[in-house]
Amino acid sequence: MYNMTNELILKEIFRQNKHWVNHGEFFADIKNITVKRDLFDEIKPFLEKRQILSIVGLRRVGKTVLLKQIIQARLQKVDPESIFFLSFDQALLFGKIDLSDYLNAYLSKIAPPKKRLWLFLDEIQYAENWQHIIKRYYDTEPRIKFIISGSSSLFLQKKSTESLAGRIYDFTLPVLSFKEYLELKGADLLLLEGLNACSLIPGDEVTQKEAREKFVNKYKGILGSQFEDYLKFGQFPEIVKEIDTNIKQKYLAESVYRKSVEYDIPQIFGVDKIDELKFLFQVLINEVGSIVEIQNIARETQVNQATVKKYLEYFENSFLIHILYNFTKSFRKTKRGLKKVYLGSTNFFSAFHDYRDFVISRQQIGFLAENYCLSILKRVFDYTSFYRVRQKEIDFVATNDLLNKKQFRYFEVKYRSQLRNKDFSYAQKITQENRARLQVISQDQFRINKNYSIIPIWLLK
Repeated sequence: MYNMTNELILKEIFRQNKHWVNHGEFFADIKNITVKRDLFDEIKPFLEKRQILSIVGLRRVGKTVLLKQIIQARLQKVDPESIFFLSFDQALLFGKIDLSDYLNAYLSKIAPPKKRLWLFLDEIQYAENWQHIIKRYYDTEPRIKFIISGSSSLFLQKKSTESLAGRIYDFTLPVLSFKEYLELKGADLLLLEGLNACSLIPGDEVTQKEAREKFVNKYKGILGSQFEDYLKFGQFPEIVKEIDTNIKQKYLAESVYRKSVEYDIPQIFGVDKIDELKFLFQVLINEVGSIVEIQNIARETQVNQATVKKYLEYFENSFLIHILYNFTKSFRKTKRGLKKVYLGSTNFFSAFHDYRDFVISRQQIGFLAENYCLSILKRVFDYTSFYRVRQKEIDFVATNDLLNKKQFRYFEVKYRSQLRNKDFSYAQKITQENRARLQVISQDQFRINKNYSIIPIWLLK
């Protein structure tokens, strides 16, 4: 029985590690992918460090491709057998076979002795007790470098915090940025170079105004059109070049949404009422940027409030949604205040519209632009909220230091072709009272003065 099990384990290992014999076969699924995600370069300096690297992100954003690109780069420096790859989306985990069985088989039968080893474990959340097993090998086998990936931040971070404190660096692979989308589309090189040079980190002071204004005026037509395509269908690598709307919607609905809601969340968090999950998410799709009340959602979905709260947490930690709270300096009060829901990808909105009559209104595009802006802010700032007093509101307040008012940055998204001062007068009033600068995120206007700046949304990075 043992020999049969060991034989199955080795068979699975060799099936997934074809780079030991045939590089072309192992890299066949990425042979035409020449563009690397921004995270590739961000991770590079950490590859030689001792610590485990954890990469989390929404389904189909390219985690496996990123791992294989890292392996491809490593193979220029190390023996193929020094690199071990195992995807638990594919692995034969059954009966009493677990992660340690695979690792033991590799280390005893295949791994070159006394050499540095690189172990890539994809979708690790499906391997039971993975954190304890990795900790044991990390502590006893210093020559091993672990790079792991997963589709749920809560599960990975909670487990790694419990057992791997001080031993792990966490990275998030987001959906494609607008720049990455253009690169994958094969956009004009001069346009890409100009966009790289003129892009702005939200809240930063705008310099080189003339050069940026010239770039905006030259390219706003093409960039504006490409940006709206990106908001609808451009945030997942595999459908960037797809032209059939039906295929794109089917991909989003089945490969991303359904896999996450019907498979990942039930598997990871033990949810058995999948219809409740699906219905709740579809309700949230139509609430982008709106105030949501737990009791109202509970009433509409006929799910009790405690369960709704729990499901929202699962959605957020599976990268399906962002929950945003009304601004307050007290973190405890913030969690009890008003909240809004935004989508983990603006493309989800497109997945739930009939492709035969696919029209997104200008108002809906405006909501998606606001959603996009939030996703950028959450990557740049530690704290992002909306600001609402009575019925008046500023879209976003962001900061890295809640105790320092001078660090606060205010953002108002006005995705329209013409802007007047009265369109953002309340935001101006609040920012002037707080002696802060306001950044207005526009459709394609670029204007700078001493009190505020107006920036086209596609210049943000």
